[in-house]
Amino acid sequence: MKKFLTNKYQLALDVLISLVIVAALLHFAGFNEFIDALANINLFWLVISILLLLGMYIMMTFRMKILLDEMKSPLPWLSIFKCHLTGMLLSDITPARSGYLATAAVLHKNYKVPSEKAMVAILGPQAYDFIFKIVVGGLAILFLLEYAGIENGWIMYLGVAGLSFVLLVMLLLMYSRRFLNFFKFSENWPFVGKIYAMFHRVQDHSNVVLKKTPILITLLLITWTLKAFSWYAIALSLNMTLNFPYSEEAFYFFFQPLATMLEFVPTPTLAGLGFSEAGGVLILSLFGVTAAQATAFMLVARFKTTLVNLPGIEEALKLIK
Repeated sequence: MKKFLTNKYQLALDVLISLVIVAALLHFAGFNEFIDALANINLFWLVISILLLLGMYIMMTFRMKILLDEMKSPLPWLSIFKCHLTGMLLSDITPARSGYLATAAVLHKNYKVPSEKAMVAILGPQAYDFIFKIVVGGLAILFLLEYAGIENGWIMYLGVAGLSFVLLVMLLLMYSRRFLNFFKFSENWPFVGKIYAMFHRVQDHSNVVLKKTPILITLLLITWTLKAFSWYAIALSLNMTLNFPYSEEAFYFFFQPLATMLEFVPTPTLAGLGFSEAGGVLILSLFGVTAAQATAFMLVARFKTTLVNLPGIEEALKLIK
């Protein structure tokens, strides 16, 4: 009970901090102008954005299925998709989006997938995602430094540093027995000992990720494209245009990895809510977008995703029974 109350109070604090940051952002942007931007949203392009996001989810689910099949734990695609939605929903309300790991818990408890295989199916593709975000986001930062001479680039370097740290820990847990043995002292602890033992088993299966690298990279490029066009569709829905020297479509291929990196910085917020939006508004302002339109874009991008993730509640409820 004490642990539950601690978590409850921490969640309340995260909500409060996120709301304060968003309120400050809306005040800075101009609340009336923000409402005007939302009132004139083009629903056709918003629906297109949602469909593109669902397409991205389908690809993410497909790569999990490939790994589970390879590890001799096949599961119907729809079941994996439902587990994925649960993880995405929980990642929307947890610092550094750590709630996505709940996907593995849902696969294990609700569908009897061995915990280590479920974790490999989650962490393997995510490791490639993070490497890609770091590389593409880093290139985007270099472009901004050259093109716009930004003075507050530190906020974006936080995203690179935060995601790089998470990636390093993931890779060590999956592939380094020496790193894992540092935690040998915890093997007899309640709960923690089970996690320690599970990651030993994870390392026994992690070779399938390397084996399937070509198809995982191919699917990663597809998901990157779908996410970029999903964000571009949001821009079209808000009639948002950029002062950008290249095609606007190309902008979102680099902007969305850079902006979403900030969601993985371990701040006391709901998955970086407010923090990542402020970074996104800063970047968009460099390309002639008003603060109100930029704020509308970032908040629509986030809450549209949460709306799509809501069906994940079904599997979450089964998990806690």
